[in-house]
Amino acid sequence: MRWLMAALLGVVLGASVQAASIEARLIRASNEADKPDEQLTKLEPKLKKVFGYRHYQQLGLQRGPLKENSQLRLDLGEGIVIFVTPRAEEKKGRMMDFEMYSGRAALVKSSIRVGRGELLVKGPDVGDTVLVVSLAVVE
Repeated sequence: MRWLMAALLGVVLGASVQAASIEARLIRASNEADKPDEQLTKLEPKLKKVFGYRHYQQLGLQRGPLKENSQLRLDLGEGIVIFVTPRAEEKKGRMMDFEMYSGRAALVKSSIRVGRGELLVKGPDVGDTVLVVSLAVVE
């Protein structure tokens, strides 16, 4: 009977623990004089500090569960697809393999650490604009 209670308690506690997920945004950075994108209100100061553009527009948003050693595919729109493969959880963040593609062309392949807040990855230049991917781990 004790083993049954222990098993039930394990199932209940396991179900209540939420798995982490990754949230990825595709952002266009430009120097156009346009109204601010309300979806990027919290992130815009960091974007301006890192990239220096005046205007940022969110083009796509995808979220998916992180499962260690399991590749996650996120289609962010505008032909940009990313693949994320979590490797390990550390005190300073989560280590993962990151790949960004435009169609069949590989743009970025790297091992990254996503800690607290967003990690910004510069993508391709498109005319006078640049595409940026923002990654955040959501518990």
